[in-house]
Amino acid sequence: MLQEVLRCPAKGQTKDQRQHAPLLFVHGSYCAAWIWAEKYLPYFAERGFSANAVSLRGHGGSEGLLSWASLADFVDDVVKAVAGFKTKPVIIGHSMGGLVVQHYLSKHPAAAAVLMSSVPPSGLGSSIMHMTMFSPDVMWQLGLLQSLGPEAVSAEIIRRAFFTSDASVEEVRHLLPKLQSESHRISAELLAPSQPSPPSGPDRPPVLVLGGDADIFLPNSAFRETATFFGADLEILKGAPHGLMIDPLWWQPSADTIIAWLEKKGL
Repeated sequence: MLQEVLRCPAKGQTKDQRQHAPLLFVHGSYCAAWIWAEKYLPYFAERGFSANAVSLRGHGGSEGLLSWASLADFVDDVVKAVAGFKTKPVIIGHSMGGLVVQHYLSKHPAAAAVLMSSVPPSGLGSSIMHMTMFSPDVMWQLGLLQSLGPEAVSAEIIRRAFFTSDASVEEVRHLLPKLQSESHRISAELLAPSQPSPPSGPDRPPVLVLGGDADIFLPNSAFRETATFFGADLEILKGAPHGLMIDPLWWQPSADTIIAWLEKKGL
């Protein structure tokens, strides 16, 4: 089964410079590896990191049946992508991809993990209540995206869902054709997933939980839950939205937060 992995080799390194651990980015619902290529991959590569992004099965250029793909299937996709690395990577998951990374860590090694705007271990219960109270129109539009595709959704609503008000509708429109429907099975699983097992022992990788307090999908309590569950470092960016890696105001500060944390951990 063909798997799409977008790669940006590290730039500007000399033999005398410390080699960073490679990075593997895992996307969330409705998108694919392309979302990391918009800003993150070249930015991390310019700063000496080998930056790679995988498209989960049925997403982007990866083959595989999407409709009934499960959380376990997506974890297997990450396992397959990691097998292509010579050394353990830092695995960075966003939203749904954050939960995939959590379950990957239960059974597989990593140099470290970053959980960005991540679904918490308990699932989307807190998110559904959060959205019902504060953004029911976004919930409705995601239903249209799931059932009818990106041509049925409003660019303004998608802007509100993923971006801050600094992003223009025009900046969002070029992303819309790239969006896609999501696995029906994973959409159901995310409501009440089986809980991952936090890694333990001397090889337990460091974990960073990173989110924004202007996230329409997830309340701060979801980020705190994830950080407590994994004994992780927690960074909540004031005013930041759900789409940290693509927002015009927040993509660079969020990337710099990750880089500073990796350097602090010696990675």
